[in-house]
Amino acid sequence: MTQKTRIFLSMASTLVAGFSLFVFSKITKDILFDGLHPCSSSQTELILGGTLLFISALLAGFMASLIVVRNNHWPHIALSGYILARLFLVTACGHWPAPLTYDLMVGALMLLGTWAGNYTALKFPLAPM
Repeated sequence: MTQKTRIFLSMASTLVAGFSLFVFSKITKDILFDGLHPCSSSQTELILGGTLLFISALLAGFMASLIVVRNNHWPHIALSGYILARLFLVTACGHWPAPLTYDLMVGALMLLGTWAGNYTALKFPLAPM
């Protein structure tokens, strides 16, 4: 594989995985749970929403690994940077610790999901070499 092809695949993988992470998390937060927010959602909705956000990140990490043919980690590093940047946009409401804790847990789950998707793609038997 040439250097140009590797760079192109890395950029394409980052764009596709970032877009899928954005779309899947948007579907989870706004469509399935009608505005998942730590101040107004129930505890069950927050747990289910966090689980679905983890699965969204897992799928994005898996797709990124398959596109780059499992040979580099730059798309996952870019996705991790995006997730960490989103952590700095902390939600605030009347009681301060609850949204901060929820945002930190969701961010950690999304980071874990991205890298678990990478690991899953490495162990996937039908993935291209």
